[in-house]
Amino acid sequence: MNIIENLLDSIQAYRLGDSGFAAAAMKRGQTHKALRHWRKASDGGDMQADFNIGELYEHGKGVPRNPVEAAWWYKRAAALGLGVAQLRLAQLLLHGGQCPVAANWVNKAGGEEVEFVKSSTALLYPKGFSLQADPKQAIEWFRSAAESGQADAGVSLGALHFQGAFVEQSYEEAHRWYSWAAEFNSMHAQFGLGDLFFNGLGVPMDKSRAADWYEKAANQGHMRGLLALGSIYLTGQGRDRNLELAGRFLSKAAELGEPEAIYLTAKMHISGEGLARNYDRAETYLRAAAKVGHLPSIIALAEMYSQGGAFAPDFREAADWYRRAAEKDDVGAQFIAGNLAATGKGGVLNLAEASRWFLRAAEQGHAVAAFNVAALYAEGSGVQQDLDASAKWYSVAAAGGVKEASGRLASLFLDREDGCRNVELASKWLRSAAEQGDLDAATRLAELHLKGDGVACDPGVAEHLLRQAAGQGHLGASMQLGHLYSGKYEVEARPEDAIRWYAAAAKSGNVEAQYVLALALLERNADRQDLDQAIELLSQAAESEHPPSQFYLGIVHCNGQGVEKDLEQAVAWYQRAAAAGHPVAQYNLGVMLQKGQGVAQDLIRGRELVSAAINSGLTLNPPKPVPPPLN
Repeated sequence: MNIIENLLDSIQAYRLGDSGFAAAAMKRGQTHKALRHWRKASDGGDMQADFNIGELYEHGKGVPRNPVEAAWWYKRAAALGLGVAQLRLAQLLLHGGQCPVAANWVNKAGGEEVEFVKSSTALLYPKGFSLQADPKQAIEWFRSAAESGQADAGVSLGALHFQGAFVEQSYEEAHRWYSWAAEFNSMHAQFGLGDLFFNGLGVPMDKSRAADWYEKAANQGHMRGLLALGSIYLTGQGRDRNLELAGRFLSKAAELGEPEAIYLTAKMHISGEGLARNYDRAETYLRAAAKVGHLPSIIALAEMYSQGGAFAPDFREAADWYRRAAEKDDVGAQFIAGNLAATGKGGVLNLAEASRWFLRAAEQGHAVAAFNVAALYAEGSGVQQDLDASAKWYSVAAAGGVKEASGRLASLFLDREDGCRNVELASKWLRSAAEQGDLDAATRLAELHLKGDGVACDPGVAEHLLRQAAGQGHLGASMQLGHLYSGKYEVEARPEDAIRWYAAAAKSGNVEAQYVLALALLERNADRQDLDQAIELLSQAAESEHPPSQFYLGIVHCNGQGVEKDLEQAVAWYQRAAAAGHPVAQYNLGVMLQKGQGVAQDLIRGRELVSAAINSGLTLNPPKPVPPPLN
């Protein structure tokens, strides 16, 4: 500053006073001049100057932002009775703070720099750069500010009592302070009173009166007041339901950036109720709220893209939003994200990602997710195989009501080959699954009782279970009843019952039942009808690529049993069974090749097939298939 400028400033300061000159300098953007003259005014006891300097330090205007300096200057003004300084001091002391520049220096310093930075910081910030929170003193200053007529101090005291923060929670005290501040037309106090009456906290619940207070706050542009009043008109709680008014108030709150209002406004644009249907605007609104982390908006976007409707479904986009919701620990989104990754609908099939999301959802109690992650652990898909972890999560799923989980858990204990097979636990879970209507579990439990495997050998219990399952169309149960009545389990044979249950399973396409029933009918060889039915059953099973049936069709064509003798047909069926690895079919085909029966003689290929059959453990006199002892 040159001499002339200094002289002019002095004249101006003399004419206006230091505070007046400082205010004029601030308007011109000359913060350094304003600070210098406010300091002079402060030396003369000007409490407003103290407050103004505090504001400069609090907001970092022309000086480094420093809550310690701000609090020091506010306290000078507060001690002289300036209400607004008492309020701002209380607000600073409630939570404390740091000078960001100094804190950054200290945090980044390392090694030999530490002491130098600390000493330098002490010189630059003699009062310190970290203001310790002092809620107790803050509350005292709030009370002083309220006594000085600062409505916002009453709002703060009301909020602290409402939340039970740093003071004993008291809705009655909250109501007292909000009511006091509302007399000054404080929109924050009006909103607070609305919340108390709407929820019946410290006052009788009165949603109509709550709406009146929300409206007062909304008319002053209070963002959450607009949201609350819009929600009241949307739901009809406190005022008659009015979607047009709901849309008007919610839109105003949305324009102010209130995420929940943005979400509700978007939903109204989607439904066309209260606001014009506009999918593009709805998407824009939802994206705006989603960007600030509003979970319902994130989920709504995910649903919009996955379900389509106004837009063509875009599962890649949907997967991205579901993942964002999943990262915010929404259990439903975690489950859906897992499904999208497991099916590849979200872009790329990724079982590792699927297992991660299913596990996170399962840890939050999602029963189906627990079932899915159990299955992945059992198979080693997307995770390292861990049968113990699989058992754990199947148990969680079963406890959560997933019916299939009990049966899967039973199979896990029953089929383990790592030395941890536990038939006792398996039978317990099979019984539980059977009681829940799991027909597979009932059938398997019956098999255990038939064999006496880990449970009492009890054909009666087995028969009861099998009849229940078979009566509901379970093929495996029908097959087991056929075995039971054929005498397979050392129970007196009931041939007609055996044939009836084998026939039930065979009719439904069970190839094993078709095969067994055909052999029984061929063995009985009672009449032409039996023979025709047996050949038909064998043909059905053989065409379904059942090697034993293919092999036996070779036999009947060789022997002319129920059909005309046809060695070429026999060779054709032996070839299909041999190709599937049936050792007796390989042996018979090898013999026919060596003899040239039904096929061109081929000694080399014939010997190879016979050798292959013998090497697989077949004796030189292969046994004929034995049908169940029906007669």
